[in-house]
Amino acid sequence: MKNLKDDCRYIITPNSRTVDEHLNEKEIVILKTWNQYEGKLLTAEQIIDLLYHDNKVPVWINMTIDEARPDITVIDLLCSRRLRDETELMHPGVPPFHIQVAVPPDNLKIEVDGRFDINWKKKHDENQKPKGILNTLKKLIKKN
Repeated sequence: MKNLKDDCRYIITPNSRTVDEHLNEKEIVILKTWNQYEGKLLTAEQIIDLLYHDNKVPVWINMTIDEARPDITVIDLLCSRRLRDETELMHPGVPPFHIQVAVPPDNLKIEVDGRFDINWKKKHDENQKPKGILNTLKKLIKKN
């Protein structure tokens, strides 16, 4: 069984990547910055810099494990684009993180003693990608 590693990397995912009229100017600038990091693995220090602005943080952040590798654990942070002071958070005095576990649907479960592969979503997503020559080359290179 794989344990979570101390060496984590994070992916920042806004709940929408588009600019909406309910966002203020500062939130729009921050959203555009977040969009520049789409799909990139970030350190805890980088995430803090991206999430904390003028004593404000996202109203909520849903955390799920995206992938568990032998060397790192990748955690996806699905974030509200709205930033608020601590007193304006959903639960004042409590950090805005909500830890979630992505459980596979029944047709993708391969359980052993009630456990399932934490990488099920990543593997499923990769299997859904088009099977072009580029993807075949990438798989061959990864194996070597």
